Amino acid sequence: MSTLPTSVGLGGDGDEIVAIDDVERAFGVKLDKAHAAQWHTAGDVFASLCQALPADHADDDLWSRFTQVLTDQTGVDPKAIEKESPLLSQSRLWVNVANASAVIWIAVAGVMLAIVGWALL
Repeated sequence: MSTLPTSVGLGGDGDEIVAIDDVERAFGVKLDKAHAAQWHTAGDVFASLCQALPADHADDDLWSRFTQVLTDQTGVDPKAIEKESPLLSQSRLWVNVANASAVIWIAVAGVMLAIVGWALL
């Protein structure tokens, strides 16, 4: 029985941008974001990192250093990450929580505007 690789756990709510910035900062490179829409797995981002690094910077520890930085935002065990690991969380729970939170804040703002408008009448 085959199991799916562990997700990096990014939520698709902006934390993936922070994670990519963290990778760039940690390795002192700028990744070519022209193909960012095709980054679906940790291996996709790692391939871009390898292209951005000078040839003499590749070492046996590169993957483990990369997964450590990539998972800093999510708390996922970096040793569980494989090249096939999806970047986005498979549960999508946190995206739903963030969306629900946004709706609540919009509703609160609407109520506050209504109260202020009523008070000014």
